[in-house]
Amino acid sequence: MKRLVSLVAAVLLAVVLVSAAHAGSVSIRIANSGPDNPDNRTVKAGKIFMNVAETMSDGEIDATFYHASQLGAEREALEGVQIGTIEMATLSGGPVPGFFPEVMIFDIPYLFSSNAAAWEFFNSDFAEKFKEVFVKKTGVRILAITENGFRHFTNKKTPIHQPSDLEGLKVRTMENPAHMAMVKAMGADPTPIAFSELYMALQQGVVDAMECPIALIHDMKFYEVQNHLVLDGHVYNPLFVFVNESFYQGLTEIQQKALDEAAKQFAIAHCAFNQEANGKALQSLAEKGMEIYHPTAEDLAKFREVAQPAGLKYVREKLGDEWVDAALAAAAEAETAVAGKEDAIVQEYIDTANKALAEAQ
Repeated sequence: MKRLVSLVAAVLLAVVLVSAAHAGSVSIRIANSGPDNPDNRTVKAGKIFMNVAETMSDGEIDATFYHASQLGAEREALEGVQIGTIEMATLSGGPVPGFFPEVMIFDIPYLFSSNAAAWEFFNSDFAEKFKEVFVKKTGVRILAITENGFRHFTNKKTPIHQPSDLEGLKVRTMENPAHMAMVKAMGADPTPIAFSELYMALQQGVVDAMECPIALIHDMKFYEVQNHLVLDGHVYNPLFVFVNESFYQGLTEIQQKALDEAAKQFAIAHCAFNQEANGKALQSLAEKGMEIYHPTAEDLAKFREVAQPAGLKYVREKLGDEWVDAALAAAAEAETAVAGKEDAIVQEYIDTANKALAEAQ
């Protein structure tokens, strides 16, 4: 009888241990609006994220990216993360002002002069404060901030060499009031359209022009419906790694650390792959017949004179001086920190990212 009781106890213990192991496993869906292309920067960075998360959690985290807006357009995806129907998302700042207006500090025109300065800013004390306030107000945690890239204007009607060339054009912008104010100051008509609907809107002439990073211009094949590109770099756009806070707090300490590190590695890789993609994309866009204009220092000064006051004025009116002055100070500190080292920093990111990708394959 004692043997039978011992056997039953052993079986029950095994069942409990197996059940506990299964209970520790976590499935995570990650929404992304970018294209599902094997060579895409987010797809490659996503592989690194999934590998790091799985490895550091001893296989407990099973993360899957859903690219090409499979889980909804950016605003819908962010809403999903906020209410918990989607665990995570990698999204641009486009839909964020409707949830957290303070994000507009990232949209001050010509805030950064280099990619490396922006990366330094994203890891600053200011950025940490931003994350803390964000999660308190929205219920969404920002695990990392990475590069979506400098934004540039394209259109299908006329070359753009200076701000006045935008006059009268219908320009698609993100649903971002700061961007809209900047475009309006140049004499154009800002028209918010969901990114997933942009190609069709350009094709059908709903809008004449748009602005977005180089990699997306190429990967989304906007060159098929746009003829001209000006590399004015009016805004440096971040990409956020979001997670539902309640979901995050429900994870074990090991799982949280795994997600934190995976997001950190994703951010580095996304910055690096974006830089690699930009060089290849510009060459490809030129080969496909797109006219690309590299503004002179004088041209850029004209853009800055028109764009920065309009964007800065709007942001100050909405957020107040404290947020704006703190952001400007942090940006200046970032510029100083990377001065003279910009190229070396970019190369270090690229080397780190490609090594991580090789390990994730």
